[in-house]
Amino acid sequence: MSETTIDITKNVLVNYKDITNWFLLIVIIVIGGINYRKDILLSKKIESFKADLTKREIKFTRHTELQIECLKALYDQIVTLHFSFTNFTNPPYNTHELLQKQIETFHFEFDKTLIFTHRNKILLTDEITNKMKVLHEKYKRINEVSRDEIILLTSILEYPDPNNTQYHYITTAGEENFIKQRIEKLRKLPDVQTFENDIKELREEIEIYFKTLVS
Repeated sequence: MSETTIDITKNVLVNYKDITNWFLLIVIIVIGGINYRKDILLSKKIESFKADLTKREIKFTRHTELQIECLKALYDQIVTLHFSFTNFTNPPYNTHELLQKQIETFHFEFDKTLIFTHRNKILLTDEITNKMKVLHEKYKRINEVSRDEIILLTSILEYPDPNNTQYHYITTAGEENFIKQRIEKLRKLPDVQTFENDIKELREEIEIYFKTLVS
């Protein structure tokens, strides 16, 4: 195109009276100007697109970083909750004080986990929050039963009345046997039997999503 323009310009200089050459030169100049303007506009659009893309990448990177931090903290809390549930259903030894402590610890850890998920819901996937909802529904029913257990254990410890049938049973059969029976009763609850598996599924869901973010 540039060679053609040069040739036509030479012809115009040599044959300046030739209208055809002037016309072609003007057309080429106009087209060149239009193309130049298009190139400038295209260049500006490309630069604007790059700038927007950079901003989006920065936003995405920051959001991903927040998600990673959130998942690490949540996973740590879920593991602690898992251990507290295991200790609650399988205490190392059977006493009133220990069972009551394990129940209270389990309640504390679950409440802590629930608050964390609510505060960080915007960083969690629907799959994670839905699995947490399943745990919460089961926990509410477990909580009611275990609270009754605490009331029973407390009443026996604080009011060792010989006329109390439970107290009489403990003194004759032994505290360990009594606590074993209370634990077995809790283990037979449908929600207790499936609760640990739900925790494992939640942990696995967090693990999978975490790996997609860091890989």
